[in-house]
Amino acid sequence: MMQTISQQYRAAIYLRLSKEDGDSFLSGKQESDSIGNQRELIRHYLKEHPEIIAAREFVDDGYTGTNFDRPDFQRMMGAVRSGEINCILVKDLSRFGRDYVESGKYLEKIFPQLGIRFIAVNDRYDSGEPASMADSMILPFRNLINDSYSRDTSMKTRTNLDAMRRSGHFVANFTVYGYLRDPEDKHRMIVDEQAAPVVRDIFRWKIEGWSIGRIAAHLSGLGILPPSGYKRANGIRHATPFGSGAQAAWSYVAVKRILSNEVYTGVLVQGKRTTPNYKVKKAVCRKESEWARVEGTHEAIIPRSQYDLVQQLLLEDTRTRPEGTAVPLFAGRIFCKRCGSTMTRKTVNSGVKKYIYYVCSANKKDRKSCSSQMIAENQLEAAVLATVQAQVQALLDMDRALENAESLCWERRELDQLTANIARQEGQIRKCERLKLDAYTDFKDGLLTREEFWQLKESYSGQIAAAQEAIRCSERGRQHIRECADGQQGWLAQFRQYRGLRELTRPVVVHLIEHILVSQDKQIEVRFRQRDQFEGIRAFLQGQEGKVI
Repeated sequence: MMQTISQQYRAAIYLRLSKEDGDSFLSGKQESDSIGNQRELIRHYLKEHPEIIAAREFVDDGYTGTNFDRPDFQRMMGAVRSGEINCILVKDLSRFGRDYVESGKYLEKIFPQLGIRFIAVNDRYDSGEPASMADSMILPFRNLINDSYSRDTSMKTRTNLDAMRRSGHFVANFTVYGYLRDPEDKHRMIVDEQAAPVVRDIFRWKIEGWSIGRIAAHLSGLGILPPSGYKRANGIRHATPFGSGAQAAWSYVAVKRILSNEVYTGVLVQGKRTTPNYKVKKAVCRKESEWARVEGTHEAIIPRSQYDLVQQLLLEDTRTRPEGTAVPLFAGRIFCKRCGSTMTRKTVNSGVKKYIYYVCSANKKDRKSCSSQMIAENQLEAAVLATVQAQVQALLDMDRALENAESLCWERRELDQLTANIARQEGQIRKCERLKLDAYTDFKDGLLTREEFWQLKESYSGQIAAAQEAIRCSERGRQHIRECADGQQGWLAQFRQYRGLRELTRPVVVHLIEHILVSQDKQIEVRFRQRDQFEGIRAFLQGQEGKVI
């Protein structure tokens, strides 16, 4: 490299470091130490090569070398094509890039065609010196080694992150709205006491019959910052495709995302998305069975029972209504007993009077499909109120009886049953996994045909999926019972708030009623939520020393 080259070169100094390798995101640092070290090494090299003038510097601090979609690299290539520079200096080939194919393409095709001199200082490679031509034979091998390093690093990182997710460690870049990263443990979330009340209000308003659009408009009207704006106001560098101006408002999507996020029940769900490999950065969605879901990793903001109720409300057709109006009292709850279709609410004005009634939606579309079930709203409300009052009284009677019959004994029995079911399902999963392995062995030994093997494999996989879903249901049941046992009040204590109920409200309807069925003779049947718990307590009390309800 002692040969004198008379041509003058206008050089670009290119510096790069990935997030995984650097420290540029530590508090108070504007630039990683490695970037500074790369710069000093190249400047020292330039002192010994006066024919090269440093025209510009390009820095990609915190960007991977597995692709060339880096902001400053692209700006540098723009300067190359405009003729502003005709030389590029890097510390070594790994700083230039770790993609074997793309790196070779630039070094062997693009740069020679554009007349660009390329220098990798530590690798002692200089395309402008004849002596380096012999070294060009080993360039593909060096690029391949750099590529292999990236692949191995990616595999180790993926494996470590997946293990941390499944052990309940928080590994995402940002916490969801309502939580903060624990300053004493960055892999744990704690409740954000400033944002958590907003989350609780959003769930409460939804249960009270507010539409998602109305909730969003109300929050914006109150001047409450949306999640993205709240993060920026607290100094968190958070990029988002949604509104980011000073007047950024709550959106339908932001509210819906909060209402649908299980994290607020104390369950950490991670790994919903991934990338195909270390070279392809476009994220793809994983199957739900592949998600890392761990319960009890952080304090819940919303009780499980309330969250499940909201998920049911989100599935029901309550329709979009004019701004400021409430969802009708029985929306999503009233059905025709004969055909199972929803009952449609109709309003008829007659002079100064207004008549509201419900009709079968199927009969409304086609009179031949069902009979004309119809009931006035005031008549329906009176009948439902009387039925609810009777049910609440029965539940309160049970509550008093349980005080004398060790209510916690019942709860322990329910917990034991759910725990036993989980153990059975886990045993079923282990059995099916073993049978899948045995089937594969039989296939390799020629005892099973390929078609028989695939049939068995699909059958066992289906059984495993069913068992996993049963486990999730039982876990939700256990969590619900534990929540209800808080304060040693038992499950039925929640109904004390309905003692002396005099009128129906939307929260009462959605908390207590699952379906209201209307028959042709205007008889109604109210199906209450949590019927299984009701019957379980009844059976328990009947077995307690002859006490019968």
